[in-house]
Amino acid sequence: MASLPAVSLPILHVRGSHYDVGYHTGTTFQNRIKMFYQKSLLIQEKLLPFYSQRRGRDIAEVYLRGAREQFPHLIREIQGMADGVGMAFEDIFILNIAKEIYNCHFNEMKNWPPESDNLGCSDIMINTPSLKLIGHNEDCDPQSKNFGYIISAHITEDDINEKFTAFSYPGSLPGNTFAFNYHGMVFACNGLYPKTAISGATPRYFLNRAMMAATSAEHALEIGKNRAGGCAVGFNLNLGNWNNLHDMWGLEIGPGKEESSTHLHTVTEQASDSDMPCYVHTNNYKHIKVEEMLALSSTEARMKRILEFKPPSTVKEVKAILGDTKNQEYPIYRKPSATDNGETVATALFYLQERKVEVYMDNPKFAPSPVFTLPLE
Repeated sequence: MASLPAVSLPILHVRGSHYDVGYHTGTTFQNRIKMFYQKSLLIQEKLLPFYSQRRGRDIAEVYLRGAREQFPHLIREIQGMADGVGMAFEDIFILNIAKEIYNCHFNEMKNWPPESDNLGCSDIMINTPSLKLIGHNEDCDPQSKNFGYIISAHITEDDINEKFTAFSYPGSLPGNTFAFNYHGMVFACNGLYPKTAISGATPRYFLNRAMMAATSAEHALEIGKNRAGGCAVGFNLNLGNWNNLHDMWGLEIGPGKEESSTHLHTVTEQASDSDMPCYVHTNNYKHIKVEEMLALSSTEARMKRILEFKPPSTVKEVKAILGDTKNQEYPIYRKPSATDNGETVATALFYLQERKVEVYMDNPKFAPSPVFTLPLE
C-alpha cells in the first residue's frame, strides 16, 4: 500500500495576556509565518502591491483606527505576534484585513477581475438523535497547508478569561477557520463575499476572533452584530454546543457600518430518516439579502454538487461528500488547478455527543484515519 504524504500541523498551548499569547505565537511559529509571507502568491501579488501604494496604506489606516477603537486588546495580540516574529506591526496587521483587501479594495484600485472565490469552505451539519456532527472543509491559500498551525490559548487579562482552540492561518488572529472553546461552543467558518467592503467598519478577522469568547449561539449573534462597529464584509459561522445537543445554528453576518446585518438560523433535531436531516453551507448568503460578487463559480459548483447527493445522515456519507472530486474544474475537495487556485488544507469533523474533533489533512473520503483527534474540552 502506498504511504500517505507527510504532513505537519503543530499545536501551541499558551496562557497569558493578549500580548503574551500573540508574542508566544510569533516566537513559536516565526519561521512558519515568515515563510508563509514569502511564499504566498496572494500576499506577494495582491496584498503587498496594494499596501505599497498611498491609497492602499490610507485604506489600511482607516481599518486600523476602527479596530483600535473597537478591539484594542486584539491590537495588542497582533502587536505581540509581530514582536515575536520580528516583523513590523503593519506587516502582521495587513494579514488581518486580507479579506477586505483581496475581495474588494484590491479590485477597486486595480480594476482587477474579481477573484474572491479562490478562498472558501464547505460545511455539512447533521442533527439527528443518533448523530450530532459538523463537517468542515477548510479551503484557503494553499500555503496554509504547509505553514498553518493550531493555537490552544487561555487568555487571562483583567476580567477576561478565554479558553479556545483554533486552526490558524500564519500571522492571522485565530477564529476564522474551525475552532472550539471551553463553553462547549464549536465554530466552523465560511467566508462570504459582499460586492463591496465598508471602509472603516470592523475587519472580518477581528469579529471572527471575538467569537472565540461566545458562550452560546445567542451570545455569538450579539458579538456578530458589533453595535457601533459593524462588519466590513461578511462571514457565516456554523455552530454547535455540546451543552445543548438539541439544536445547531447557522449564523450569517453581513456588512454594516454601525451594526452588522445578521441572521441566526436554528437547525433543530430531525429524525434520521427525514427528508433533510442535514444543513449545508458554502460561500453564498442563504438568509441575508446582500449584493454579492459575481465570480463565485466554485461556490455555486460545490453547492450544486452537494445537492446531487442524497441528504447525508452518516459520517461515511459526510466524508464522501466533503472528499468529492467529480467536478474537475470546481471540486468540493479542492486542489490548486488552472480553474481553481484554492485548496482544501484540512477537514474537521466535530462529534458533539462524543465531545471530540477529528482533523484530516488528506482527503477524508480515502484517508484511513485522521491526522489526530482532540477532545472538545
